[in-house]
Amino acid sequence: MSSKIEKIKRNISKILNFSPDLLIKDITITIYGAFQANISGCKKILVYDDSMLVVSNTEKQLKVLGSNLVLSEMSEDEIILRGDIKKVEFENGRR
Repeated sequence: MSSKIEKIKRNISKILNFSPDLLIKDITITIYGAFQANISGCKKILVYDDSMLVVSNTEKQLKVLGSNLVLSEMSEDEIILRGDIKKVEFENGRR
């Protein structure tokens, strides 16, 4: 049932032409140049070092690859990652 509700929320956000994260608790990332990423909606940090950050929620994983990566700020709602960001990958589904 939960996935059915999420699908309806995604369709509503497409029809109304606004960001789905307003309705859906999903991982979102805003990248500023190649030097800062603001990440919200994650529940766990799975991997963190100076070349990789992997975070997850219950359904997805987000991987940020780069060099000199530093968690400059972290709160319950958001992570601010700084460094030389080279690549960002989303993975759907649980492993």
